[in-house]
Amino acid sequence: MIHRQIDVALGDRSYPIYFGKGFGSSFAPTCQQHGIPERIVILTDSNVAHHYLDPIEKNLRHFKFSVSSIVIPPGEHQKSLSRANQIYTQLLKEGVGRKSAIVALGGGVVGDLAGFVAATYQRGVTLVQVPTTLLAQVDSSVGGKVAVNHPLGKNMIGSFFQPRFVWIDADTLSTLPAREVVCGLGEVAKYGVVFDAEFFAYLETNLERIQQLDPELMLTVQARCCELKAHVVSEDEREQGLRIVLNYGHTVGHALEAAGSYRVLKHGEAVLLGMAAESFIARELGLLPPGDHERIMKLVQRFPLRFGKNSFAPARVLAALTRDKKSIDGKARFVLPVRLGEVQVVDEVGSPVVRASLRQLADVFGTK
Repeated sequence: MIHRQIDVALGDRSYPIYFGKGFGSSFAPTCQQHGIPERIVILTDSNVAHHYLDPIEKNLRHFKFSVSSIVIPPGEHQKSLSRANQIYTQLLKEGVGRKSAIVALGGGVVGDLAGFVAATYQRGVTLVQVPTTLLAQVDSSVGGKVAVNHPLGKNMIGSFFQPRFVWIDADTLSTLPAREVVCGLGEVAKYGVVFDAEFFAYLETNLERIQQLDPELMLTVQARCCELKAHVVSEDEREQGLRIVLNYGHTVGHALEAAGSYRVLKHGEAVLLGMAAESFIARELGLLPPGDHERIMKLVQRFPLRFGKNSFAPARVLAALTRDKKSIDGKARFVLPVRLGEVQVVDEVGSPVVRASLRQLADVFGTK
């Protein structure tokens, strides 16, 4: 049963986000309702496949869809051109044509990779997002950003390609490791700082219950994040203006990920650390009141984030910053908070204050 629906308004490419709990049997009928082609390929990873691939395949076949699946190993390093090429090869060998659909069943890595493949295979096939992690449910599955990584930078090769619909079943969170829940809450906290001070306060009050996946609180969190994301995407689909504010925490965060070759920090962890660093930068530049900086830091410190001090090595992180796709003339562009619920874009931040922010991360979150 669908409990809630939020629409992403993009004219003739508008689409719904469906929320529910234990409503997997409705998936195939919803595909029929949206005119999803009969030929479906499910892309997932081995962790997710163990829990959810068989039920979704059976549901689709019961409603006469022709279904096959591609299962990849888990991990951020799967978001690569080489993995995409292997998937293209399998699709071609199976005779998958343009009148087909790719269902992205998994977290942010699967969603980004499957979306990239759907956008580029035979100039585009239908895409459905079925996010199974909190991070994907509240952020990456909505908005049409699809990409793979390059060794020199995250999400450097990609496009904007909207799904036909997004299907969010809260039951999938029950199998998430605790670390993945933390990753999702990194993106959740971002929305509070960027747009909604009341939502930030809600997180401060309820963080422990949210981390325990309290069903009522999770529906509130999922819906509020998707409402905000849908509004932003409807206003600025291709990140020419408003949408850039969603990159708060991501400039330093992406650089931290790249500096660790995408094997040390998970994306949501890097976003949380990036939020702390960029809050520090904003305070040092006189943009953010110290009290708001302290609240952001206290919230981030409530998460289990402890990493080797080498994770914050300034030379590697600063080098990665210059390759960020949002940079202008080699200078990183930052989204910095000016108060809880409001941010501004700053095109130039001196390297000394960035280095100081990395030292702070190492002092607060680093281990020997």
